This record gives sequence, C-alpha cells and structure tokens, in this order.
Amino acid sequence: MAIDPTLRDALEAVTVASLARALHRRGVPACLLRGLAIRSSSRNAVGPAFTLRLIPARGGAGPSLADAVEAVPEGAVVVVDAGGSGSSLPFGAILAARLAQRGAAGLVTDGHLDHSGGLAVWCDPGDRTGPGLALAGSGEAIACAGAAIHPGDIVVAGPDGVVVVPHDIAEAVALEAVEQQRLDLWLQREAEKGVGLHELLPPDAATLARFQAETKPA
Repeated sequence: MAIDPTLRDALEAVTVASLARALHRRGVPACLLRGLAIRSSSRNAVGPAFTLRLIPARGGAGPSLADAVEAVPEGAVVVVDAGGSGSSLPFGAILAARLAQRGAAGLVTDGHLDHSGGLAVWCDPGDRTGPGLALAGSGEAIACAGAAIHPGDIVVAGPDGVVVVPHDIAEAVALEAVEQQRLDLWLQREAEKGVGLHELLPPDAATLARFQAETKPA
C-alpha cells in the first residue's frame, strides 16, 4: 500500500516523539518500538510495514526467506520479528543488500544485524548467542520490540527511535504531530526568553492563546 506523497512529507518532517505523543493522546497503545539502535542512517525511513516473523530454527523445510524478500515492494519498511532474541538475522548482510537494491525504505528488527548493506537499519544493538533463526511467516501481524505491527501500518524510523502508526489514522496523527512540534518549538523559544516553566509546562490557556496569535499565518 503506497503512501500519499503529502502524508509522507508530513511524517518525515516530525519527530518520532511527536508522533508517539499524538498516538498516546488517541489511546493507541503498543506503538513505540523500544531498545533498538540505529545502525546505518541518520535520515528517517518512512513506509508501509512489510512484516516477517522468524523463530528458532530446528531443521526441516519452511517458508522461503528468499521468496519473502523478493515480494517486498519498493518503499516498504521491512519489520522483522525475531522474538526479541537479539540473535543475528540469517544471511544478514546479503538480506540487507538485496532489500536496498529492491528499494526498501529500511529494515527494523528486534534481532541483530552487523552489516547494513547500504540499507537504513534499526536493530537490537547486542549480538546475543542463540539458535539460528528461520522464517515462519510473512505478511501477518507481528510483535517487534514491544510494539504491535500490522501489514500496511506506517513505520516511521529516525534518529530518535521507531514508531508505528495505524494506516487508517495516519493523516490525522501526522497533522496533530506537526502542530505539536510547532508548539514545542515555540515553547522552547519562550523558555529561552525567560518565561517561567509554570506557564509553559503544561501551557495554560493564556499561553496557548498567545501561541495561536503569534504563529497565525499573516
């Protein structure tokens, strides 16, 4: 499922923290992925989630990882549920290189990846010894780093973390996050001018009215 370019621009313009706050106010739980480290990118990766689920390998034939990777659409963010194991993804460097070549926007996993192959990657920072991993499923709802990810959800990953936004409310959440970020920046400038925190955190009615008046388009 492609993302409207205007929506993509809005999601790329805001921080993960602003999106997470907007989702929290809407009562959307399990949206923030925790404990992951950025591996190879300082830019945001924004795209619909393409999900893979890995489990400890114990022999025998299973779904083809190669077939799953070849089905990843351009612009998707691949989210890999490794069971929170921190174990290295199978064929990690080759996997990342192929995803980058196919035009994936990024890869997010609670497993570990040593070599990004030019792909924007967020992963478990450790490489804990454990059993090898094998593909158990793709294109299904998964859990990753404490968050619930459904295929088609919009993943926004940046220097400050990773958040997943349900597709049906993505536009409203993006607009709310843009406004929240405008307010946060204005409040920061007010604090730098010497305004007391009792007026700013949280902003009272008078402060919010002043924000609206001072930032209203001419």
